[in-house]
Amino acid sequence: MKISSTWSSKKSVLLGLAAAGAMVLSTVAVTLPASAAPVTSSRVSSSAPAIGLSPDSEGKLICSGNLCVQRVTSVENNEAYVEAWANKTTFTGHFALYGPDGHIANSKTQRWIGGGAGWMPEIAAGGGYYIIAWQGGPPWSNIGRVNFSV
Repeated sequence: MKISSTWSSKKSVLLGLAAAGAMVLSTVAVTLPASAAPVTSSRVSSSAPAIGLSPDSEGKLICSGNLCVQRVTSVENNEAYVEAWANKTTFTGHFALYGPDGHIANSKTQRWIGGGAGWMPEIAAGGGYYIIAWQGGPPWSNIGRVNFSV
């Protein structure tokens, strides 16, 4: 699988939209009484796999152990970006992506902040994928595994 060079331009657009949304939400929060102020939340876990979703919507959030996985872009040209991140606890290690034919790719080995940014490989549409979060260094400890479809 490849990581597309167009992701940085998509990411810029998404960040711009997020900033605009934050400005709108902050304006609404200022004009509403405290009892009606919007509630913000961090990522919420779900146990349902991302099967049967519209290709133009974000995928279901799936968490297991200290790993969460979610499709974060639309399926374009039969591929989409999927993000894997540390669910709640910060760990040092890497994520490994597997498909129907075996191992596909690893993230860098680094410190992954619980609830923070994750690894985003571009994956072909289909099923039979899973990601494992590996903590430590040889020997590695499996701290979460999520099966999913794109």
